Amino acid sequence: MEIKVDVYSNKMVLSFEGRSMTFYAKEPFTTTRLLIGKFFVAESFLKNALKEFGAISFFKRAPKITIQPHEFLEGGLSDIEDRVLREIALGTGARGC
Repeated sequence: MEIKVDVYSNKMVLSFEGRSMTFYAKEPFTTTRLLIGKFFVAESFLKNALKEFGAISFFKRAPKITIQPHEFLEGGLSDIEDRVLREIALGTGARGC
């Protein structure tokens, strides 16, 4: 299963094979300067969204996740921002991000 995750300010849209769901963060993970300013909040939020989407469970193989940021892109992503996106995906148990 390959899940596409579109990341916006305090919102993520998960898509797989024409099906998509939008999730809004109850606790903000975006700060005034960074799309993912609160790492552990974003990681937990993504993990819960993946469970609700049906992408992760005890009996399912870990999904592959592709993350696409859509805000705070002026000048491109720094190495740190790229790593943050990769690490929140790996923190959910995803493979091959």
